[in-house]
Amino acid sequence: MTVVLQWIDAGDELPETGSGVLGAVAGRYAKGPGSDFWVVLPMRFLERHVSETNGREFQDCFLDRGGVIRFPYDAPGPASPEGVTHWAYLPALPGTAFNHLVGHTVAPSLQAAFGLL
Repeated sequence: MTVVLQWIDAGDELPETGSGVLGAVAGRYAKGPGSDFWVVLPMRFLERHVSETNGREFQDCFLDRGGVIRFPYDAPGPASPEGVTHWAYLPALPGTAFNHLVGHTVAPSLQAAFGLL
């Protein structure tokens, strides 16, 4: 199976709110030479997010599985030490047109996908 992703510059365009995306995140580890990094992480994009921790509201942010809030790289507004440089919509699950399934559709989709692989 081959998947082709279209990477979009986060400074040019943002995904639809609530979308699951892959985010290319750039940052720097605390110390040492060679401490710069650029990594791909799964996350969701939200036009508006209210922190469960402190009730603070954030606009146009990417939220990863660990609850870390990130912003488009070099975006005006709150500082983001690890900014999202590019993003791509998640690819479709094997044998489907969807990138996520829940409930009663999961089992038959898995069975169909194993028949395809």
